Amino acid sequence: MKQYAPGKEPQFSREDDKLNPAEIEVKGGFIGWLDNFWFYHKWKVIVIAAALLLFIICAAQMCSNVSDDLTFMYSGSAYLTTVPNYEQMISKFAEVMPEDYNGDGQKLVECAAMNIYSQEQIEARKEAVAKGEAVAEYNTYINTQEYTSFNRLIQTGEYSLCLIEKWLYDGIADGVFCKLSDTLGYQPEYAIDNYSVYFWDTEFAKANAEVFAAIPKETVLCLRMKNSLTGKGSEEQYKRAKETFIAIFSFKVEE
Repeated sequence: MKQYAPGKEPQFSREDDKLNPAEIEVKGGFIGWLDNFWFYHKWKVIVIAAALLLFIICAAQMCSNVSDDLTFMYSGSAYLTTVPNYEQMISKFAEVMPEDYNGDGQKLVECAAMNIYSQEQIEARKEAVAKGEAVAEYNTYINTQEYTSFNRLIQTGEYSLCLIEKWLYDGIADGVFCKLSDTLGYQPEYAIDNYSVYFWDTEFAKANAEVFAAIPKETVLCLRMKNSLTGKGSEEQYKRAKETFIAIFSFKVEE
């Protein structure tokens, strides 16, 4: 081994470790070229592939995202969205809805459901629990939160077509819902007041009694007025709700 005097050792830099591309001898045909390409460009390939995969996933989700034609609000003691025939129940509202509003070839309706219990219902459940009956006690904190959300949605008018249990409806101030006579051109004989009817008094509910069995008998059907102050709920959404509301009252059983 050649000996160097102190301080005379050869000096190398990181540049000396790099291969000159002109000096690289590619062997093995395509496999050799691919190996060489991967060695120099692998991180570029990984970054581009990850970006392309993310783009494909986002595009697929956007293409598969189907928008609803209408969303109505239910507020009361029933867990409508968890009942076995929920989809069948929703499809009945889609059937009575006059048209496919967004033109995507499907009539789709969704339900914004809030589970809220009156003080009487809560006390009755507590008594049942105390007697050892196999029922769960209501969560009063969640109940309060749901009730707060319900009041906010009523105030903003985010949803116009409403199914509300009577005790909740009674707590809403006048001037929130549309008059039946203004919307329908008449007031049904079975109207509760100038603004609402019991859902179960409509021919639509009676004809689909088995499907709507989970909806409590004390549920009120009403139409929320447009809230021009907050701008919540577009003109188009209100129009769809109003036309569906009218269609429910116009429903006739096919003979």
